[in-house]
Amino acid sequence: MTKIEPKIFEELKIALSSFGGKYFVGEELNRSKLTDDLRNYDEALLSKLFKVEFIKQHFIKEISGNKLFQIDQLEEAILYNDYWDTSYTKYENRVGLASKNKFLQDNQDVVLNFPFKDGVLTASMTKEDNENGYDDAFLNEIIEKDEIDRLFDKKILTNVKRLGDNLSENVDNQTVFFDKENDNLIVKGNNLLALHTLKEFYAGQVKLIYIDPPYNTGNDGFRYNDRFNHSSWLTFMKNRLDIAKGLLGENGSIWVNIDSNEGHYLKVLMDSIFERENFIADVIWNHTKQSKNDERFFSRHYNNLLVYSKIKV
Repeated sequence: MTKIEPKIFEELKIALSSFGGKYFVGEELNRSKLTDDLRNYDEALLSKLFKVEFIKQHFIKEISGNKLFQIDQLEEAILYNDYWDTSYTKYENRVGLASKNKFLQDNQDVVLNFPFKDGVLTASMTKEDNENGYDDAFLNEIIEKDEIDRLFDKKILTNVKRLGDNLSENVDNQTVFFDKENDNLIVKGNNLLALHTLKEFYAGQVKLIYIDPPYNTGNDGFRYNDRFNHSSWLTFMKNRLDIAKGLLGENGSIWVNIDSNEGHYLKVLMDSIFERENFIADVIWNHTKQSKNDERFFSRHYNNLLVYSKIKV
């Protein structure tokens, strides 16, 4: 295997150069972006790789006249190949910021790196669920893929009630059809599951998303969980922002309310998900009616609204 490492690098670099800077960080291949698109069966990428003679010899098999692309083996060669200087999978259990030629994604100057960043946190915000030990339930994307597929699959909505014209109608245990153009929905449940349930109806169509997540202050005075481990909070947010991006239309925007406990980390995380060039503004607003301040250092009577567009025009 070590004999063909430089050949893999050379062939991929030549083949992917036609995509411009999509798969490159400077002069180096962006391993993260490449493996993501392989996992998602990106049609343009696979079509290009099918034409590469070296790839055809080592990663494509012909069975009964049909060609089988061994994507998992190609991905493994990319992920665990010591030749790849840009690989940061080896750092997946570290927490920290990086720059220059480390931990970069696409053309960003800095990205946030944290444990379980490639996993799913099935946490619920309610304290009742957390008391049952549910808040730190991690699923690895590769090892537990089947379980994650079931988690994000279509769900049946129960205890449905339609309100309107001063009347309410219980329609429990019945097939419910709703008009997505006119019906307003309130969905109660785990927000991650709810978002994946709605994606079939609203993917690429939402104009505005507003999120008021846990600030992770460690305060027990709230009804929801506000005491995540830092890396758990980042994973919690990443999972939900990923699906939120898929719901946004091209003219859509997302507004996330946060304070200084996690605000700067959230900014870097959103840069990596929504792309830095789509950042619109950091709106600072006073969340109290107090005019006096008795803080020891500086006033913290403000919150931040981080605003991103789907495509900045």
